[in-house]
Amino acid sequence: MMDNNAYLGQAQVSDTTGSVNPLLFAIRQQLAKMSGATLVQIKSVTANGLEPVGFVDVLPLVQQITGSGKVSQMPILHNLPYFRLQGGKSAVIVDPAVGDIGLAIFADRDISNVKKVRASAPPGSYRIHSFSDGLYVGGFLNAAPEEYIWLTGDGVKVQTKGEFTVSASKVTFDCDIMTTGDVKAAGISLNSHEHSGVQKGSDMSGGPQ
Repeated sequence: MMDNNAYLGQAQVSDTTGSVNPLLFAIRQQLAKMSGATLVQIKSVTANGLEPVGFVDVLPLVQQITGSGKVSQMPILHNLPYFRLQGGKSAVIVDPAVGDIGLAIFADRDISNVKKVRASAPPGSYRIHSFSDGLYVGGFLNAAPEEYIWLTGDGVKVQTKGEFTVSASKVTFDCDIMTTGDVKAAGISLNSHEHSGVQKGSDMSGGPQ
């Protein structure tokens, strides 16, 4: 009588026959221990905005399956550095958010010391191709965005529900500017400003107020 609680391994009957199949099975089992890349979902984010690049905790989305066909959830992976498009002191900041789906890729050596000092360092251990040495790159399989910069091929569209702020020493536009709202310069409205020193005839008015 079969014991339903007994442990069933991954080996199939064919893996035990002949002289080559058992060796191939052993090789596959060793390769299965090597972490390459997998889809994950973010469960928490540390550090974002105008700060050095932070870390995420993620859940691998491809579940485990036992030899008997039982499915089990993967554990949470902690403290993965996330990707930011940056060169020198210039960056595009689009930090990941809880619920995002992205790709975790795994280094071939222990990167724990490099994560601590953010510089060249020896490996923290002799482990290789481990889930403990992941890096997060977003995003895949996510919903349609509500805030975006869209390069359409015919132009560029910028959409935001909030305020659009530009901080620079100078802004130059080499084009016509159209707006459905008001424009203010030094607190003076383009739509509703007044002029001083108004006279009849051909006299010039004073500056706007």
